[in-house]
Amino acid sequence: MGFLTPLLLAGAAFVAVPIILHLIMRRQPQQLVFPALRFVLQRQEANRRRLQLRHWFLLALRCGLIAGLAMTLARPILKGSGLRGKEGAPLAVALVVDNSLRMQYVHQNHTRLDDALRMAKHLVKKLPENSEIAVLDRRRSGDGFTADLETARSRLEHLEYSSNPRPLDDTVIEAIKLVAQHPDHRQEVLLFSDLSLASFSEPALEGLQEALAESPDVRVYVVDVGVEQTTNASIGPLKIRRSMLRPGEPLHIEAPVKLSGTLEPPLVELHLIGDANQTVKRGQQVAPIDEAGLGQATFELANLPLGVHQGYVCLAANDPLEPDNTRYFTVEVRPPANVLLLGERSDDTLFLREALQPSLNTDQGAARFNCEVGRFSNAADIELSDFDAICLLDPPPLSDSLWQALVDYADQGAGVGIFLGNRAKPDAFNTQTAQNLLPGLLKWKSRDTTYFRPRLLAHPALAGLRDYAEEIPWSVFPVWQYWEFGELAGDAHVVARFANHQPALIERSSGMGRVLTFATALSDPLEPVGREPWNVLPTGHEPWPFVALANQLVGYLAQSEEERFDYRAGETVSIRLAPRQRVSNFVLYHPDGRSMRRTLPPGDEAILISTTDELGNYRVASGGHSRRLQRGFSVNASSEISELLRIDPKELADALSTDQVQIARTLGDVQRYVDIGRSGRELFPWAISLVALIWSAEHLLANRFYRGAP
Repeated sequence: MGFLTPLLLAGAAFVAVPIILHLIMRRQPQQLVFPALRFVLQRQEANRRRLQLRHWFLLALRCGLIAGLAMTLARPILKGSGLRGKEGAPLAVALVVDNSLRMQYVHQNHTRLDDALRMAKHLVKKLPENSEIAVLDRRRSGDGFTADLETARSRLEHLEYSSNPRPLDDTVIEAIKLVAQHPDHRQEVLLFSDLSLASFSEPALEGLQEALAESPDVRVYVVDVGVEQTTNASIGPLKIRRSMLRPGEPLHIEAPVKLSGTLEPPLVELHLIGDANQTVKRGQQVAPIDEAGLGQATFELANLPLGVHQGYVCLAANDPLEPDNTRYFTVEVRPPANVLLLGERSDDTLFLREALQPSLNTDQGAARFNCEVGRFSNAADIELSDFDAICLLDPPPLSDSLWQALVDYADQGAGVGIFLGNRAKPDAFNTQTAQNLLPGLLKWKSRDTTYFRPRLLAHPALAGLRDYAEEIPWSVFPVWQYWEFGELAGDAHVVARFANHQPALIERSSGMGRVLTFATALSDPLEPVGREPWNVLPTGHEPWPFVALANQLVGYLAQSEEERFDYRAGETVSIRLAPRQRVSNFVLYHPDGRSMRRTLPPGDEAILISTTDELGNYRVASGGHSRRLQRGFSVNASSEISELLRIDPKELADALSTDQVQIARTLGDVQRYVDIGRSGRELFPWAISLVALIWSAEHLLANRFYRGAP
């Protein structure tokens, strides 16, 4: 036990006062004369003993009253009831505030962040002026301790939500290590959180345990500002069938909806942002919800003009958590890519042309490619720069001038596809000029029957096949002949292999362009004249895999494959420039209307943007009124903000060190824990009650003891 004001204990010396008064004022026995002296003597002895007992009991009460009053005024405290700390030392305090978007949840007209900041500001007001204080949040790493308490209050006043929060446990561990740098201070960390289960995963708890073990003098107070029973409606990440469209191709959007709590099926709306940032509602529907609280709204828009189109899908009604009610999207409608198909005969290009631009397609406006067929014999007369990609189908030996023209064409940022077949000759294809495009020296034609079997579909040339990779029966399309290569060039790498592990599809860069070499024919006739077919990729039963593969490969060569327009907050955005597109500077338009002019270093093939903390739609423009560059992208929050499940406070306390951690629910709990942890539990209310009880007992006994004789 200790005392806040131990000097007042000197008042216990006044115990001598009742002793002196008692000796002076003690009652003298009365002299009584009775005939029966024996009975008088017995009565006298009984009275003497009773008086003596009352005498000592009253004396003890009076002494206890004065001593108890002195101890009470000295404000006794019970040591060891709080968390560990250094008595009388200055404070080193770190306030950790969870400012993720989930803290926007509204309960009783206050967000969770509002309640957290209110408590934090109240506690800062009670800190001594010599305290070291730091304010940390999930937006970025902290800046250490503030200069004074006023600076800390200012940081709390200007604290904003973070759309890209770092892990909460990383912030708490940083706070623990920060206050532990002051071993001569009392070290305290106050965490204000909604106790979201997503923030306290097993790895996070293990990291906190380790940090506390390394800093045994640090005390952590977890302030629970969450809501026990929550209700919420949210829209998950949008599923867009194709984000890069061709004229006439419809935009198809699926918006998953999730409900928690007792809410009615929500009304979901689709909005497009037009010129001058005018928003137009283009559709709405009530999303049907199943028993698990899951549903989906589907929208389809047709006849979008060329250019970038942006918008959002949102819930029509408000709910307690607003940030997960809206999802932004960006799509782009581009003209068909111009592709040159070179073959020795018309049969060489027939199947690939039909796969890229079907002649029976009733909706010609929706074609991804505009194909032009040419022959190797007159290739020198064709202006190659008019095309986005060139495909060489079963090429024969070519002149060095044509090989060089193809190399120059690829160096400027275009794509060249070389689909080897029966006409290739090692001597003619192993020349120095040809090897500038080919991935390696041709060895021989292999007749080892196999089939095309891409295992990894992470490469952009095959990424579009991932959604139905398990459904493609590659084994029913045998490959009877293919070319084998010698040692590959240093800058060549295998994109896909045959089932016998021989290279099938090889990529090699050429300047700013890309070159794909396929080791077997891609458009081989079923019954070629004078020779055996190489494979049945385009001619087998239901050859839809060939159509998908052809569109993927040529789209990659023309750099018109599916691009990414959707990013999470904080991610770095990469906008690839088109072949031969030169951009030296551009303007970035933020969702709030702000614009920033930036410079692109010479030779860069992509625009990189890292300032993506704000949710919404962004635009990138260059070229002034000529609009040489018009692109866009969208930034959305992580779906984690909709996870409102909470960790049980008892489970959290059990997972961490109870000697160092306390969990509080109200401001009063926080104040009590902090007071106990800093100075122990004060016993003044109990002590003053005991003094009052002793005083009452002394008063009653004294009235009976000194009552006069009748």
